[in-house]
Amino acid sequence: MKKLLRIKLDSKTYLYEDCPAHYMNLGGRGLTSKIISHEVSPKADPLGEENKLVIAPGILAGTVAPNNGRISIGAKSPLTGTIKEANAGGAVAQKLARLGIAALIIEGKSKELSAIKIDKRGVHFTDAGILKGMGNYALIERLKGEHGDNTGIIGIGPAGEMMLRAANITVTTPDFKIRAAARGGLGAVMGSKNLKAIIVDDTEAQGVKVANPEMLKEAASELSKGILSHPLIEGLKVFGTPILVMMINTANALPTRNYSMGQFADAEKISGEYMVEVMSRRPNSHQTHRCMSGCIIGCSNIYTDEKGNETVSGLEYETLGLVGSNCMIGNLDDVALINRLCNDLGLDTMDVGAAIACAMEAGILPWGDGKGAYALIESIKDDSEKGKMIGNGCFYTGKALGLARIPHVKGQSLAAYDPRVLKGTGVTYATSPMGADHTCGNALPSPANPDYNPAAPTGQKEISGFLQRYFAAIDSLGFCLFASLPLLDIPELQRHLIACAASITGQPLDENYLIALGGEVIKTERGFNTKAGFTSKDDRLPDFFTKEALPGTDTVFDVKEEEIDTTLNF
Repeated sequence: MKKLLRIKLDSKTYLYEDCPAHYMNLGGRGLTSKIISHEVSPKADPLGEENKLVIAPGILAGTVAPNNGRISIGAKSPLTGTIKEANAGGAVAQKLARLGIAALIIEGKSKELSAIKIDKRGVHFTDAGILKGMGNYALIERLKGEHGDNTGIIGIGPAGEMMLRAANITVTTPDFKIRAAARGGLGAVMGSKNLKAIIVDDTEAQGVKVANPEMLKEAASELSKGILSHPLIEGLKVFGTPILVMMINTANALPTRNYSMGQFADAEKISGEYMVEVMSRRPNSHQTHRCMSGCIIGCSNIYTDEKGNETVSGLEYETLGLVGSNCMIGNLDDVALINRLCNDLGLDTMDVGAAIACAMEAGILPWGDGKGAYALIESIKDDSEKGKMIGNGCFYTGKALGLARIPHVKGQSLAAYDPRVLKGTGVTYATSPMGADHTCGNALPSPANPDYNPAAPTGQKEISGFLQRYFAAIDSLGFCLFASLPLLDIPELQRHLIACAASITGQPLDENYLIALGGEVIKTERGFNTKAGFTSKDDRLPDFFTKEALPGTDTVFDVKEEEIDTTLNF
């Protein structure tokens, strides 16, 4: 049976604990949110010692189930003030699962900057003073050299140490590329605990005990076949998530000029199609990269400069939308370099991109000035006030600059989908327990659901409510969001995913398992937020989305408040 590993930074002690009944058969987001809800006061200071950082692999982690390596990181968010889970791919989730760890619960605050290593012998505490101020690329290279290739690394950059509210937490892939648990400012929580890095080494680990190995093997095989049969997967293999740029631009929903337009004239210059063309001419570029062992899609990439030096891995749609079109930056290399800088500093490219657009709207920078945006973000290294403003995210930036148009919900920036066209996604932005978060339920049109009209003012709560439950379950399983999309179009595949979970836990699970699990996760999160003081008045998009028609569509976000307020009724 997997254990909780409770780490007390102030006393440099640790304890393995049996999972109590209310944490049993949970993983990923379900477990991080349950632990935060039970163990952290909703009124706690997110950057105070009362807050806890919880890191949990999903239910499927470390098994033969495909795409099982997402890691969930939870805390009370310094960006939103709500409960928060951010997740990432990489190597860490599978390594923790193989070590028999259901979750890390990190408490207290170290007296000095510290690092911890976890292996089969336990937890080892080290002074990390020499790592102070180190960017993530140098940090990973150093820790890899010290601890070997069979490790996974969780770390923060200078932004996390500075406790900037858009700071993320970095997680390494098996080949030590950077992935980020980006949203909600959880890097600031890790920084508030004086914790620079966690190194996980599963050498000679016991592995995951599966209740029914044969059942798992069969279910995983059928699930993999079904996922690979979906036409979306071929597109993701070739173009990755940037395949969405032209699709969303054509739909008039690509955020442009701080969400004042839905189409970007230079969209083709930052598109997946153009990126693949550029990479085909550049040494060492790869249009396919797998962020976790057992990935059957490989939707990420390695983007290099003209000399073949790696710029970033990977360059994804959300960054292209929020740093690119939203700031009117139409140069792919400029966007990639900003992405790399954010990775090194440890910043969420989404909130930073939205913050830069706010700065451009306020006249701090000209629209489309990629090099100026880079310099402004880089000034964080010099402790500049404007740099730190950007590093605190779009809500903080917009307020500091006196803007009326700030694209956020509960303090977190919207993703790269305009809610005036994609209104189901707008409902998700509004009602997600964790601030504007498309991964909680992005309602995109699909040929498999031809009756759904994403621009209609009615019928949006049903799809948003369903998707929010579904993706809360996916996050709890530690399953990849993109691998889960074919299961929405081919519902019979869901029984194979459920069979994977049943074969691992040994629990009989019926066809309603995913929606029931996701519903319980959301209930837990909304309960925490209610106690923290959030009400239905906080479940709203900014007024400009309801009043300013999107050019070319003449649509506003006009879903009625009664529909929004009943989206997550149980």
